[in-house]
Amino acid sequence: MSWKEIERRIVDAGWELDGSFSDYLIVGEDGDLSILVPQWAGEMDDPVYELCDGEREITYWVREIPTPQHAAMLLEEHGGTSEEERGNPYKRTAEDEEE
Repeated sequence: MSWKEIERRIVDAGWELDGSFSDYLIVGEDGDLSILVPQWAGEMDDPVYELCDGEREITYWVREIPTPQHAAMLLEEHGGTSEEERGNPYKRTAEDEEE
């Protein structure tokens, strides 16, 4: 999926784009909530998106772009610390890093 297509889908879902990291990261914002798309995720056929709640410092990875309201619900139900990478299907494990 192209970078522009991901941006369009984020805006269509109700997020406001923050272009300050546009060379390597797409950021959509809604108050304390954010949706992040690292450049490596945008290069995949099936990209993943990181939802973040900056106030509570929790994150959750998803495969579909939710509305900000749905993101808040997902973070409430499934969110964890960024180190946990909850929901990330590409999460690296300690075993991966030893290779």
